[in-house]
This record gives sequence, structure tokens and C-alpha cells, in this order.
Amino acid sequence: MFISQKHLFCLFISIQIGIGLVAQSHCSFDERWFQARQADVTFSSRMIEIEKRLQDRIQNLTPLETRSSFQVPVVFHVLWNTEAENLGDEAIAAQLNILNLDYTGQNTGFGLLPTPFKSVAASVDIEFCLATTDPEGNATSGITRTRTFADSLSIKQVYYSSGEGQDAWDTDRYLNIWIANLENNLVGFGSYPGQNIPEEDGVVIDYRVFGINDHPRLNMGRTLTHEVGHYFGLFHPWGEGFFNSDCKGDDRVPDTPLQSSTFNGQCPDGLSSIPESCGSQDMYMNFMNYTNDQCLHMFTQGQKFRMLAALLEMRSNLLDAETCAEVNQPTPTNGILNIGPNPSQETVYISSFLQTTASVQLEVFNSNGQRVYQMNWENLERYFSHAIHVVDWSNGFYLLRLKIGDEEWVRKIIKY
Repeated sequence: MFISQKHLFCLFISIQIGIGLVAQSHCSFDERWFQARQADVTFSSRMIEIEKRLQDRIQNLTPLETRSSFQVPVVFHVLWNTEAENLGDEAIAAQLNILNLDYTGQNTGFGLLPTPFKSVAASVDIEFCLATTDPEGNATSGITRTRTFADSLSIKQVYYSSGEGQDAWDTDRYLNIWIANLENNLVGFGSYPGQNIPEEDGVVIDYRVFGINDHPRLNMGRTLTHEVGHYFGLFHPWGEGFFNSDCKGDDRVPDTPLQSSTFNGQCPDGLSSIPESCGSQDMYMNFMNYTNDQCLHMFTQGQKFRMLAALLEMRSNLLDAETCAEVNQPTPTNGILNIGPNPSQETVYISSFLQTTASVQLEVFNSNGQRVYQMNWENLERYFSHAIHVVDWSNGFYLLRLKIGDEEWVRKIIKY
């Protein structure tokens, strides 16, 4: 297939790209865990006691509990200075839907796992809903909005109305999620059971990685899935600390293999080969890794049991609150959600919505109109994501064309 030079020129002139992408880092769980251990002499002993309670509860989970579905009321605190930070109700509903798909094993990637990990993949069966009643018993949308006058906020600042943040609702009865422009390129933090004081218990997330967005790596709402995992007692797969080069770190879950890599900024192709470390294949697609959103698809059975134990043992008051709105799944519209990083040296990731089950065709043409890349898929659902490896391509401009059913989009990408 061939695209004319005239067509290419017109498309290059009419299509604009943004190259000012935010280079954000990983979640701050490990840093804050280390800081707490250094600042509080009782922290380690308290965490040992909590771990004992969790392990005892895991051993005593009943078959009914492991087959039940649990509903958790959520309040979102939107802290905003600019209009871009004041995320709308639809964006929050879309993120809540992603969270529910991930925690009930209904995300598209759950059915496309590498063979070695299919047998341990699990639906956690925790569902999240917007709170309908506030702590005083008044009707609520489950969303608060607070105007701030700071360019960015620290994690500590978001917790308090006396500063630039918003006081938590009763953290025994609500999962509090603060959305803000976080300082120092932080993307989020989920407080482990017993880690924070009650006023600071919950999840904090940067608005730029919330829900479906244009971040080059964290663009499909999986940052919140990851941070909520910490809130329900999960560690990173490499255990405590920033990395696990000696393979001694462990996340205290028996069916997640030891690994040395964090997979930060990576999206391995598990169909051709699976990365290995610590003597086993790495579960890079686990939600608790730092892998790019497009490659995060699963929790394990062991992680499910640990999260249920945390919910039933440490956070059981969440289940007593009869304050849940019906979860409505927003209707997606076909189209490209994100292409990035763009320009790119090595890999370009593309993601999109699919309104209905559809065939997808992806093509890339060079500046001479010659096709240099083509992929086709049949009967895809919900979300589509794909990594295009451009490291061996010549530097210059390319046209990417995506067809979903009968609809078509064309975008310019740059290899440098």
C-alpha cells in the first residue's frame, strides 16, 4: 500500500504534536516506608504485628469470604489550582470503572496473559462505588472540590484543609482518594494498613496520571489500581525497598515470583519471551510493578487473599457503611487515547477505546509513503494498546494510521 507525497504533506502540515511530556517517576510507597521506619522507633514493631494479623487472617479466610464480592465506598477529593487540574465528574467515573474492571478481572488484558501466569491470575472481587452520604449524613456525589493557590502540593499537604488540601472523611468508613498536582514528579501514594495516622489514611494520586490521560506511560488508569493495592496491604513484587538486586526481597505473597527488576518505564513483549530474574520468569504484568500501563493486567490469587485479609481484618468498617451509589459504566467513544512518547528513540505506545467489539488495523508509513509497519487484530473489546518498536527505524517523520471497524485516524510520529 502507498500514500501519495501530496497526501503526506497535507497531513504533516495539519497534524500537530506535543513534545512537552511530563517525565514523572514511580509511586512513593518505598520512600515513605523507609522514612517512617527512620522517624518512628515503633514503626517496625507495629508493622510486624500487623503482618502477623494479616497472615493469621489469610489462613482463616473462609470459602464463602473468598467467593464473595465486597463493596467499598469512595470519596474523591479534587484539589485544583488550574482548570486542567479540576477533573470533571466523567473523568472520575471513567477511572472508577477502570478500577472496578481491574479488581474484578474484567479488563481486556486479563484474558491475554502469558501462559505461565494464567493459572494464578485472580479476580479480587472488591468493587468501588461513589459514596452517597457524607459523614454528617447528608446526600453527596462522593466528590469534593477544593480550590488551592499552590502550583503543586506535597503528599503531606493534601491531607489538611488548614493548608492547601482537604480534610479526610472518616477513614474508617470511606476510602479517601486525593487528586492533586503533586510536587517532585510524584505520581501517587497508597497508605499501607496502619502506616499513617487516621487523618492521613488513603490514596493520593497526581491528576496527570488519573484515568485515561495523555501521559506517555501511565495513561490507562493503572496508577490508582496500583496505589489501592498498597492500601489493601500489597507490597511491590520485589518487596520492601527500591530494588532487589540480590533477590532476597519478597512481597510476602507465595504465588508472585521473586524478581530483581522494577520494570520502571518498560513494557515487555511476553508473547515472544518472558523476562527472567532470581531463577524464575518475571510477572512484569502484575499491577504492583512499575511497568507501563499498557502491560499491567493482573493480580494473583495470593494477592487477592492478602487484600481480602486486609479488608476484613484491618479495614472492615468500610463494609459497614451503607453509602454506595450504583456503579455506572461510562460509554466509551472509538478513537486514539494516547500516542507516546512522541518523539521517540525506542518504542511508541498507542492506546485507544473500542466502543464495541471490532477489528483493528494499525499501519505506519515513512515520509516516502512506503508502509514500514502493519498489524491486524480481530474481535478486540474495550481497550486496545500496542507497543511499536522503532529503535531500528531511520530518524524522521512517519504517519501512523489506525482503523477501528470502519473508522480511521491518522497521526504523525517522530523517530529521532
